[in-house]
Amino acid sequence: MMHKYLYLALALLLLVPGCAGESEPTAIPPPAADFTASPDEGLAPLTVTFTDLSTGDITNWHWDFGDGQFSSEPEPGHTYTLDGDYTVSLAIMGPGGSDVETKVGYIKVSHEVISWEEAGSYIGRSKVVEGVIVGTYYHKEGKGKPTFLDFHEPYEGYFKCVIWGSDRGKFVKRFPPSPESYFLNKQVQVSGLIEEYPEGSGVPEIILTDPSQIEVVGE
Repeated sequence: MMHKYLYLALALLLLVPGCAGESEPTAIPPPAADFTASPDEGLAPLTVTFTDLSTGDITNWHWDFGDGQFSSEPEPGHTYTLDGDYTVSLAIMGPGGSDVETKVGYIKVSHEVISWEEAGSYIGRSKVVEGVIVGTYYHKEGKGKPTFLDFHEPYEGYFKCVIWGSDRGKFVKRFPPSPESYFLNKQVQVSGLIEEYPEGSGVPEIILTDPSQIEVVGE
């Protein structure tokens, strides 16, 4: 008779929630980050659409486009305006944890190379301009102490590059003994925004603020 009552008590315990022991909570697996982009290379300005390929339960996204810009959208679009190879990262977070996917040098942006004679047609746009520097001058007594790199002699009315005195030290260090002697009579490519100076003149120029903007491509 005792066994009969014992079995009945055990059966009742199983029917009462919590009495027979609570089940372990189900662990939520962490998400796994992944993404793709289209297009992943092209000419600037390059508009890229990013597609999230991550798996798992995701509540937050953080995109780092590699050019100082970010987004918290799941699948953002982004426009790259300068040439270069950009490393892109996607960080995701969910109830199960977080993950990060980084693709080094994933987006490759280049500029169309134009001749210096064409520069006047692209005022207000970023381009890579190629030509031979035929004249240079460091106006150390002038306002702003500019260094001029000229692509035509005489230089008046033609495309040129300008390095202001505040940036000159970087160029002297990178191109010794001085940018005006280093680049004279060399074929170069310069990148940057083509500006008009004086305003309304139609005369194009590029202001060089960093040594990475100019490269020798021929002697």
